[in-house]
Amino acid sequence: MQRMTRWWSRAASIVVIALISAISWAAPLDTGSSDWEGLGDFIALAKQELGPTQVVVGGDLDYTQLKREDAVLLIHPEKTLDTDSLARFMRDGGRVVLLDDYGTGDELLKHFGIERTPSPRTPAQMLRHNPAFAIAVPASDPAHSSVQGVQRVVTNHPTGVRHPSLTPVLAIPQDDGDQTLLALAGAVNQGRLLVVGDSSLVMNSMLKYPGNKALARGLLHYATEDDAWGARGGRVYIVVGDFDQMGTYGQDEEDALGAKWRAFVDVLRSFEQNGVSPVVALAFAAIVGLGVVLWVGSRAGKLHRPTPSRYVQPIPLAAQGGVAGHAAVIAAPGTSRVLALLEVKGALEEELAHLCGLEKTPGHDVLLRVVADLGLLSRDGLIELRALFLRLSAVETLVMSRRAQAMKGVRDAEVLVVARTVRRVMQEARGRFAAAHLAAS
Repeated sequence: MQRMTRWWSRAASIVVIALISAISWAAPLDTGSSDWEGLGDFIALAKQELGPTQVVVGGDLDYTQLKREDAVLLIHPEKTLDTDSLARFMRDGGRVVLLDDYGTGDELLKHFGIERTPSPRTPAQMLRHNPAFAIAVPASDPAHSSVQGVQRVVTNHPTGVRHPSLTPVLAIPQDDGDQTLLALAGAVNQGRLLVVGDSSLVMNSMLKYPGNKALARGLLHYATEDDAWGARGGRVYIVVGDFDQMGTYGQDEEDALGAKWRAFVDVLRSFEQNGVSPVVALAFAAIVGLGVVLWVGSRAGKLHRPTPSRYVQPIPLAAQGGVAGHAAVIAAPGTSRVLALLEVKGALEEELAHLCGLEKTPGHDVLLRVVADLGLLSRDGLIELRALFLRLSAVETLVMSRRAQAMKGVRDAEVLVVARTVRRVMQEARGRFAAAHLAAS
């Protein structure tokens, strides 16, 4: 018996939790909900006042289906509105009623120069001594047609609206005698626009107040009453929250770029308000994880060329000393070829002085005279040697004067020509020097 009692207790707890969850999961401003924050009573009132066939309640708004005698009732929109289509619809004669406080109706307000203002901190009348539940009253005498018979309206965290030219409809009086406008109305060519800064006025819990119910009835009749251009008799489209928008009004083709831009703005707004959805976060994490796996796999299976340690690497010739290092520095691509000519000059002078038996290298004139006296070169050889000395002396003068631009003019080809001439002259001088020594011995 005790086990049976425990089982029934658990079953009852599950049922209670399920019922509470079902109630708490009801979406705010749900058109089919009878919950305190639903709109079921307002939809029923609309169908009762206008007729079931004249009220269209849907999750989307197709602008291509609108006619000039129709009306659109926007309640707390959560996606970027197609203000161009709504403006064209009103210019043709359509009527738009916007009930919005903290939704995305700002774009429509800005389009017509309407500004939002904060709700008053010290309203003259309020419910339960709470400024968030300020009492609004008709703002003009005689009252606007949408608030005929309305005396007091209970608000719920409203926002004010302001425009210098539009007609005041509802206002919240303040203690200091000033007032904050809650609703404005105005003509848009042949159509009408009515803006209310509180989307919760027509919730189920708010319609229990007589003034709120009278306001809801007045808004519905304002949306359908005849206009100066003729009888209306159209439908009233009631859309709420994150409804989808399709097509455009007044154009043959849909403005695809504008629709994509609004969708992009809505995605950014959703990220800002709600963050990234779990599905998107999981997909992003999976992509990142797959990328890491692919990167690690490609790196792990890749063979790398072994790099020897520095202490076993060969020392470049240019960093070495001695003749090899000196030659590497002179032959380096970045070294001026003037240095190579100076090396050739020094080697030529030193060897000729040695062949002539001189302890020191004299000037070129003295060296030429001694070479001629000893007969180390023929007449043509002496002419070549004199030309070599002139060119090499000119190069040495460039170095002494630091004329960098002129020094850059010395090319590899000239170094090779000078080297070949020196080799030819020295071969002749060595040959004659050896022959003279053999004859003397």
